[in-house]
Amino acid sequence: MKNNYNRFSRIVAASFTFALFTATAQTNSTLDFETFTLSAGATYSPGTSTPFQQGDASFQYKYSSGYWSGGFAYTRVNDSINGTYTNLYGVRAYNGYTGSATYVVGQNHAVLNLTAPQTTVNGFYVTNTTYAYKSILKGDQFSRKFGDTTGTGSGTTIAQGSYPDYFKLIVRGYKNGSLKSDSATFMLADYTFTNNAQDYVLNSWQYVNTSGLGEVDSLVFSLRSTDAGAFGMNTPGFFAVDNMVLSRPSVATVVRAESATPLVSVYPNPFSSLLVIDMQNATGTACLRDMSGKIVLQSAWLVGKTSIDVSELASGVYLLELTAGSTRQVNRIVKQ
Repeated sequence: MKNNYNRFSRIVAASFTFALFTATAQTNSTLDFETFTLSAGATYSPGTSTPFQQGDASFQYKYSSGYWSGGFAYTRVNDSINGTYTNLYGVRAYNGYTGSATYVVGQNHAVLNLTAPQTTVNGFYVTNTTYAYKSILKGDQFSRKFGDTTGTGSGTTIAQGSYPDYFKLIVRGYKNGSLKSDSATFMLADYTFTNNAQDYVLNSWQYVNTSGLGEVDSLVFSLRSTDAGAFGMNTPGFFAVDNMVLSRPSVATVVRAESATPLVSVYPNPFSSLLVIDMQNATGTACLRDMSGKIVLQSAWLVGKTSIDVSELASGVYLLELTAGSTRQVNRIVKQ
């Protein structure tokens, strides 16, 4: 769409028939994955690289060479005992958050895409898979027990059982194709404490606050471990999430009775290529939003009567917010 922010010209006046007041608020939705249909012990496994969606979130799923190779999979597996690679979906917490049946397991570098504009992921609950938990706690044929110095190259400088290991989740956001500078980090296992008695491997659901990332188009979930080699992490690259909270702005409107002296006149309505705004000897600004609350046009400072080129807007209903001093008026208008 052309940049119409400063494309104004003077024209004649007219009148308008109704107006609305508006208030912007946040609407939250929680993704608990309980609407997915699965039998007990089953897992999402379409046999192709097919993402799944709940609400305004699309979860990447990768499939290659006959197995789940990346992204996310929702599951109803309840296995807190088997700590081998044959149990990729069970969690040490046994169930989902608050004992729910269904949750989601993710792999290193899993991607979540947001399908609605102006979306913020406020946060989610996270825990360790049984496989990662037992590998960290006891070691296995691929990875070492956390705290142990064998294979770390530390020599005798660190006592056995005191190596400062960690396993952490890092969440980064993208907006308009660009990586945002902020990130959210959460320790899934932490052996970096001076007092070894404080070392832990997460075995319950804990909340991760990601609201600081702001509005995003997608999130990337990455894992980091101190137990790593030439080919990357030795620690199993899996984690689990549940009860993810998304937030979007919403516009609430209230009809105002027609006044003999409205703040602003806007016409024609419906409109096609030009929209006229008559500030009626006042000065102010105009902001045009679609019905999702997204700003599609924002004016420069308006004085008296002006016209806006709106020929490239899609047909539909819009909310035109007009501000003059401490007074605000919102008009519902229709593009033909």
